[in-house]
Amino acid sequence: MAEVLYASPSSACLEMSVMLTGSQVFAKELKSLGIHYVAGIPGSGSSSLVEALRTPGADIPFIQVMQEQSAVHMADGYFRACGRPMAALLPTPLRRTKALGAIATALADRSAMLVIGGEQAPGLPGVFEPPVMPQNASPSQLKVGKARLSVTGIEKLPAILRKGFETMVSGDAGPVTLDISLDVQGQSIDIKGARSTNRIAAGIAKRPDPQVLQQISERLRNAQRPVLLGGGGVIAHEVTGQLLELAEAFQLPVVTTAQGKGAFPEDHPLSMGALGLAPDDPVNLLVSRADVVIAIGCALNGAPHQTSPDSGARPGVSQTLITVDDEKRPHPGSQYVQITLTGDLESSLSGLCATIDTPQRKALRRLRAPLCKSLSALREARDQSLIAIVSSDAAPLSAQRPLHELRLVLERDAILVVGAGSLQAAVRQAFPVYLPRCHLCAGGAGEVGWAVPAAIGAKLAMPARQVVCVVGDGDFLQSMQEMAVCVMHTIPVVFVVFNNSGYASLSQLHAERNANHLGGEFNLPDGKPYSPDFAVIARSFGLDAWRVEHGSQLNAVLTKAINSKGPSLVEVITARIRPAPQA
Repeated sequence: MAEVLYASPSSACLEMSVMLTGSQVFAKELKSLGIHYVAGIPGSGSSSLVEALRTPGADIPFIQVMQEQSAVHMADGYFRACGRPMAALLPTPLRRTKALGAIATALADRSAMLVIGGEQAPGLPGVFEPPVMPQNASPSQLKVGKARLSVTGIEKLPAILRKGFETMVSGDAGPVTLDISLDVQGQSIDIKGARSTNRIAAGIAKRPDPQVLQQISERLRNAQRPVLLGGGGVIAHEVTGQLLELAEAFQLPVVTTAQGKGAFPEDHPLSMGALGLAPDDPVNLLVSRADVVIAIGCALNGAPHQTSPDSGARPGVSQTLITVDDEKRPHPGSQYVQITLTGDLESSLSGLCATIDTPQRKALRRLRAPLCKSLSALREARDQSLIAIVSSDAAPLSAQRPLHELRLVLERDAILVVGAGSLQAAVRQAFPVYLPRCHLCAGGAGEVGWAVPAAIGAKLAMPARQVVCVVGDGDFLQSMQEMAVCVMHTIPVVFVVFNNSGYASLSQLHAERNANHLGGEFNLPDGKPYSPDFAVIARSFGLDAWRVEHGSQLNAVLTKAINSKGPSLVEVITARIRPAPQA
C-alpha cells in the first residue's frame, strides 16, 4: 500500500486555527485530491457545496449544466480523455436522480468519478418525499454506482472522500456516489493542526504466473493464424507501448474492440482495425478463423469476434482463446477460454515479451512473412472498397464520407467523441485512430444523449487538443441544450451532426422486422422526412454553424469549424439506411 495515485497541486499542511464548514472542508479536500472541475446543477440541498467551491484554497470551477445526467456524462468524458476523475454534483438525492442511467453507463465502461447527491431540504411538499423501500430490500438494491458512501459527521468527511477516491480507481474503475447531509454541510470544525493528505494508496500489483507466461508464449510461437485482440483495459492501464512491443515481438495481427480503438496505431502494418457490428465483417471473420486469439484487457460478451447477441458466428472447436487481464472476472464467453493470465497488465505484457529472445523473433518474422503478406492484401482490398464509398458525392451523403473528410483535416492526436447507434460502426470503418484516449464512445450501455456532454468533458480534460463530437440527429436532440455550456464557458468543441431525420439504427431494426412500419424515423403525416434546422438552432445558442448537403462542401466547412475560435457545429445531411428488400 505505497503507490501514490493522485497528488495535490498544493500539498501544504493546514496549521492555522480556522473554522470551516463541512461544505468548505469538502471543497478543500476535493482540491487536495486533484479535482479540477465540478459539473452539476445547484439545488436546495447542495447550494452550500457549490458556493464552497469558491473558498480560498479551493477555487474549483463549477460548470453548470442543463440536465442532471449531463454532469455525469461530462465527468465520464473527462475521465476517458485524461484518466483523471472529476466530480458531478446533483441537486436531488441519489435515490431519485434523473442521472441514474448516466451513472450506469460510467459503471459499465469503467469510468471513475465522484457523484455527490444533494439532500432534500426540509419543509418541501410531500410529493418530494423519498419512496418507501420494501421491508425485505437488500443493501444492494440501494446501491448506486461502484460504491455508495454517506457522511454522518464533519470529522469523518476527509477520510470518506479519500476512501471514495481509492474505491473509484482500485480494480475496475467506476463511479462512486456520496451523500452529504445538510447537517454535515452546515457544521463547523476547527482545522488547527489538521493535515490534509494527498496520498491515496493502491494495493501491491499482482505478478503473473511465470508458468502461464511460458505456456502462452509457446502457443503464440506455434500458432498459424494468431490474432491479438486489444480492449479498453489496455488504454485504462496505460500499457499501449507494451501492447505494441508484444505484437511486434510475436508478429501478431492486431484487432481492437470499440473501447480499445486507439490502443494500437491503426496505420501500423500489423493493425487490422476494430471489430465490426456484423458477423460477416472482414475483421470479425479474421478473428473467427484464427487458431489462437489472445484477448488483452477485454470484457468479452461471448466469442471474441461476437459483437451482438444476434451474431451466429462461433469460434472453431480447435481455436485457443487466451485472456490476459488485471484480475480474474467472469466472462459471458468463458466457455471459449482455454488459458487465463491474471495479474498486473504491464508486468504480464512485459513478461510475455521477455519469453522470446532475438533469434526467436527473427525466426518468427520469417515464418509469419506469408501471413503478413496476406494481411496486407486484405487491408488493401478493404481500403479499396471503402474508397468507393467515401469518394461518392451522391446526395444524401453516406456517413462514411464526412468521417473520411474529417480525418483528413484533423491533427493526429485529435479526440473523436462518438454518439450511440450505427454511427459507431461507421467510425470504426472510416475513421482510423492512432493514439490512446483519442476515440471515446459509450459502449456497454450505449447511452443516447451521452456524446455531447462527454465531448465537453473531454475538452476540459485536454484543452490543447482538438475535440470533435460526431453524433446522430436523434442522439443530439437529447442533449443539444448543453451547447449553452460551451458558449458560457468558451469551450471550443466542434459538433458534427449527422442528420438523417431519425434514429438510424432503430429505423433499420424495425425495417428488417416489418417493412410496413419504419419505427425510429422522424416523419410528417404525409411520410416526408422531418428535421429541425440544427445549424440555425446552433447559431441561436451562439455557435458558428454550417449546413452541408453536398460532398464538395465538406473540406472547406470542416476546416472553418475546426479553426473557429469558439464552439461550432456542422450539420451534414446523410442518407437513411434501409435494408434491401428480401427476395
